[in-house]
Amino acid sequence: MTRTRKDKKVSNDEWVSPTDPEAKITKMKDGTTHLAYKAEHVVDLESDLILAAEIRPATDADQQTLVDSVLQAEENLQAAGLEQSQIEEEAADKGYHSVETLELCQSLGLRTYIPEPKRQADWTWTDKPPEYQRAVLGNRQRMRRKKGKQLQRLRSERCERSFAHVCETGGMRRTWLVGLTEVAKRYVLAAAAHNLGRLLWKLLGIGKPRSLQGCGGMLAALAAVVIALRRICRKVLTEPVLPAASTTTRLLGWLNTENVVRSTDC
Repeated sequence: MTRTRKDKKVSNDEWVSPTDPEAKITKMKDGTTHLAYKAEHVVDLESDLILAAEIRPATDADQQTLVDSVLQAEENLQAAGLEQSQIEEEAADKGYHSVETLELCQSLGLRTYIPEPKRQADWTWTDKPPEYQRAVLGNRQRMRRKKGKQLQRLRSERCERSFAHVCETGGMRRTWLVGLTEVAKRYVLAAAAHNLGRLLWKLLGIGKPRSLQGCGGMLAALAAVVIALRRICRKVLTEPVLPAASTTTRLLGWLNTENVVRSTDC
């Protein structure tokens, strides 16, 4: 029946998946059509950590979800107990460029660094509010500066790399779960695993369990253990204790206290 049908175009207004009604029909980058969801990352360009990993319907445009994702990242920073929880600058690709989006970001105190798509003619401001013109021209001036170009290079490297780690290496390009809520839960766990790998890379120089395979991984793990033991011994030897206590006694006594539990609590 499907092969003989002449009109093979599908629309979300007419078609609904019987197994996953919340999945939407969308066209992929390779031209194929699938039932999918939309994943969006908010990445800290300094620490390379994912601040928010949102799953939305595939029909939502980038311009509609930019501000919501940034506000969700601020909520996550506040929940983590960080003092600097307010985001002041945001860099995105040209797909997020929109007059309404830029004006909304400006009203919220966000400085945008979004490349402007190429147009055949410049904007016509006679039929638009002056806030729209100030937002677009301010974003255009920031993108011409050295800082704007630097932020775009970092975004291309670190934000896109987070998608590669989560979707390709992490296996989240496809999902067998049903429903927006369940898919979002699974995706947040994958993003948390990515953040854990970045933290381990900063601390030990190893970000994945696969890196421990082979002789190189064993040497790296041994070096990490030696560094940790040196830190413990240095702290033990500098603490005031009874003169009669030996080094071994002081080390064992310090390990039995709750200081070790607090120092390794991540």
